[in-house]
Parts: sequence; C-alpha cells; structure tokens
Amino acid sequence: MEALKRIVFYSSLIIMLLSYSCSYLPSENDVSENIIYVETPEYIMLTSPDTSSTTGLIFLPGGFVDAHAYVSLMEKVAQEGICVIIAKFPANLALLELSKPLSIIEELPDIDDWYISGHSLGGIAAQSVVSNHPDEFNGLIFLGVYPTESYDLSDWNKNMLSIYAENDMLSTVEEIEDNKQFAPPGIYIDQPDDMDTLQVDHPVTIYYLIQGGNHAQFGDYGSQEGDGIATISKDLQHDQVSSTIIKFMRNNESF
Repeated sequence: MEALKRIVFYSSLIIMLLSYSCSYLPSENDVSENIIYVETPEYIMLTSPDTSSTTGLIFLPGGFVDAHAYVSLMEKVAQEGICVIIAKFPANLALLELSKPLSIIEELPDIDDWYISGHSLGGIAAQSVVSNHPDEFNGLIFLGVYPTESYDLSDWNKNMLSIYAENDMLSTVEEIEDNKQFAPPGIYIDQPDDMDTLQVDHPVTIYYLIQGGNHAQFGDYGSQEGDGIATISKDLQHDQVSSTIIKFMRNNESF
C-alpha cells in the first residue's frame, strides 16, 4: 500500500511538472545596502551586517524558478537578523537534490536553530526533508503549497506556518483546506501580530491568507501560466509574507 501511494504521488508530481513552463527567471533587482550578499555555486546567503545570527532559514525555490527570484523577498527576512540561505538546484528543481539542506547545515555549524521553507514544489521538497530528518529543524514554512500524504507531518512535534494567497490558482485556498490533515492541527490568524499572544499546548500549523495575492508574487519572476491575477502589488505581498515569517520564527519557541 505504501509503495502504491508513492507511485500515485510521483505520477501526480510528473503531471504537475509538465504543467509548468520550463524556466522562470528573476526580475532585475538590486540587493539592499543593508544586506551582506554571498553567492556560491550551491546557494545564495543573505545576512545582516549588524547581527551575528545563530538562527538560519533554508529556502527551497519553486519548481523551475531561479533561486535569484527570491532575493527581494528573503532580504526582508535577513534584515531582521536571520541568516537566509536560498538553495540552488539542478534544473531549478529542489526534488532532484533533497540532501542539499543537510549539507548546508553541516557547512554552517555556527547556526544553532534551523528552519526550512519552500515555495510551491520547493515546499513539497522541504516537507520531504523534514519527514526524513524531523529533529534537524525547529519549524517548517510553506509558501503557496499544501502538504502531501506521502510526507505526512501530522504527528510532527514542531510548529508549521502556511502562508497562502487568495488568488493563487496553482495552490488554491480549497486545496490548502483539503490537505490540512497532513500537517499539525491548524490555527488561523488575521494578522502576523496575532502570533505575539498565541499560546498552545501542542504543535500547530498557523495559517495566514494573503488577501489579493497570487502564486507568482511569492517570488519575483513575472507571471506564471495558470495563476490567478493579483490585486495587490508584489511589494505589498512580499511585505506581508516576510513579516509573517519573521513573527513565526521569533515567537515559535513561546507558542
């Protein structure tokens, strides 16, 4: 039965991959002067010059999306003293190299607390990594993606954050709702500040809806075939996403 589930999962994944265009390249953008930018063949590192951070976030790009397309979003997170690593992958597909997040952790021993995040197919890859290495990460952050049964995390003893968008037609609100059972029990928030006073006695998944947002605006690579039309700007969506990520990471241990 488990083997059959995986066959169905990977067959569905192939169909999903074929529905995407072959490449999504980043828009031109300049990195803020307040960010230290380091690029290697394996990743892009964003850090704040004012902070020696011991908290890190490994980010896995969406399927066929160039890693640079997430710099404008993730530099907002890095400005708050979090070390952000945007991983690079062959063919821009994180699922082809699931060992990379663990390699990054080994390479950066000064980081004590690791989180992992992914957009779209990168989120599925992040879920796979966590399901196989549940003790390596303090939390998992989904951007425009829902959990799959193949990597069920409903019994994981850590918290998750799911940020999704009203006009996302590639990971719809309905699909987010229909797959909640594969993550810890859910709590919905109306604004990121709600996490400042959140108190629970068990692992949870925090859900935050970006009103007017869409799938492609979780990154910065233009429009995406099959996506809905955003009714807010990319910058406003990035502000909401980054502030929610920061609140989650800052408050995670005190929920």
